[in-house]
Amino acid sequence: MEFTVSKKEISRRKKAFLTLVISLFFGLFLASFFLNYPVSKSGYLLILVIILFISGLTFWFLDSVLKIKLRISDEKIERMNGKNIQSLTSSKIKEIKIKRRTNGIIREIYIWSYDKRNMFLTAFEENFEEIKEILKNKITTDVVVKEIREPIDFDHPLFYSLLGLPICFFSIYFLNLISGANSSQAKIIMFIYSVFMLFLGVYFIFKKPISARYEGKRAVIDYVIGTFMVCVGVFMFFVGLNF
Repeated sequence: MEFTVSKKEISRRKKAFLTLVISLFFGLFLASFFLNYPVSKSGYLLILVIILFISGLTFWFLDSVLKIKLRISDEKIERMNGKNIQSLTSSKIKEIKIKRRTNGIIREIYIWSYDKRNMFLTAFEENFEEIKEILKNKITTDVVVKEIREPIDFDHPLFYSLLGLPICFFSIYFLNLISGANSSQAKIIMFIYSVFMLFLGVYFIFKKPISARYEGKRAVIDYVIGTFMVCVGVFMFFVGLNF
């Protein structure tokens, strides 16, 4: 049997991301006003450029996910994206984890195998229940099947609408804290932040948390995000030296 990614789900994710972007800009204005920390035009421009870059990367990634097809035969499970084919033998499945939304709909299915050819399935919302039943019929009784449910409704319209507000208020508060601190305090804050960004960037570059779900096929995203974080960390480190 062959299944395709849900266009409706990919469209929902794009709308959710755009909602978050709007929320971030709105939150930036509010935080700047209430915390009495005006952001310059060049600051807004820089933020806009960063958001546009991340938006382009995100939409490119979602469009690539839309091309994924899943084929399940008697012996194999194949996930195809163009010429890239990830294959997993049904008899070697070790564990299956099913993540459900708060409303019970399956969001993701993780499949672990003994030969380390693990598989991650997402955006098959319209066929996930059927896929789950097919997988259960192919595994032996010793295979562990876990089901978890998300504690928060991440798909609620208000979630991404409000998410940008605390992010922006924290960011502006952080900048306000640095500007109001003395030289030694500012250095400590900047160094802590730079070390955090460096570690996070190195984690993305070497562990590849995004592409790990796709057998390395999306490694460029992890490299871009990781490199960006490392650059921010290095920049903040040298800024701290000048305080």
